[in-house]
Amino acid sequence: MKRQKGISLIAVAVIMGVLGAAAAFALISMRQERNLFAVGLDKARAKAAEVTAPAATPAAPLRKCVINGKTVVSNTDCAGQGKVIEIHDTRGVEAPKAPPKPAPEVPQGATDRAIERATR
Repeated sequence: MKRQKGISLIAVAVIMGVLGAAAAFALISMRQERNLFAVGLDKARAKAAEVTAPAATPAAPLRKCVINGKTVVSNTDCAGQGKVIEIHDTRGVEAPKAPPKPAPEVPQGATDRAIERATR
C-alpha cells in the first residue's frame, strides 16, 4: 500500500485553524481600534519586568507610552518605555476679558438733538 508523502490532512486543518484564528483576532482588533497583538505583547513584557524589576522604583520623568492599547502619560506605568515628555508651565485657560466700558455721554448740541428727533 502506497502512503502519501507530505503534510497530512489533520496538520493542514490545524494550520488553517491557527491562521483563521489569527485573522479573526486581527479583525476584532481593528474593529475596537486597538492593537490587541501589541497589548498582549505589552502584558507579557510587563510580567517579565515584574519578575526582574526591584519592588521600589525611583521617581522617573513623565513618559508617553501605550498601556493596554491606550496612549497614556505616566511617570510610573511606562517603566522606561516610550518617549520622555518635557513639561512647559503655561497660564492655562484664561477667562475672557470684560468689554471696555462705554464713554460717558456728553451733552448733545442743538443740531445733534434735532437729528435724533428726526430719526426716531
